[in-house]
Amino acid sequence: MIPTPPHLQATAAERDLGDCLRRYRRRPGAIGTFFAFAPLAGALALGLREGDMTGALAVVLFVWPPLFLWWCVSTRRRLDGGLYVFDGGFADVHGRKVLFAVTWPEVRSVTYRTYSLWAGLIPVLYATQCVIELRDLDKIELNSSYRTLGRLAEDLHARSV
Repeated sequence: MIPTPPHLQATAAERDLGDCLRRYRRRPGAIGTFFAFAPLAGALALGLREGDMTGALAVVLFVWPPLFLWWCVSTRRRLDGGLYVFDGGFADVHGRKVLFAVTWPEVRSVTYRTYSLWAGLIPVLYATQCVIELRDLDKIELNSSYRTLGRLAEDLHARSV
């Protein structure tokens, strides 16, 4: 049994999902992390180039703290959530918000795809995606923000059949 947050327990009881069997966590976002720490590198470059650290100090004191706090809050929300697999279905949680809760009879198919873009012999881009098609013709797309998306897709496929 995996412990579930109280707001998810209420949704799971409402949708009759049963016991939580597994939780798949997300990873921190690379783009948000870059933009959270880029002002520090920019301030250092500005200070070294100008020879005066006053501008760099202003960036570090006034520009960077709001960006860093925003990154901390959004990353915490992202890492607190994840995809929870239950006996009777699954639910995707982002912070304290349940994005969707789906029962197994609602799932029509689960497919796992990988994409890669090559420039000659050099791989430029590699992405994975799990697409869950529902009976009411809706689609849920999970991207590579989950740590083990391949295992997640296998688990969902095995349980939905």
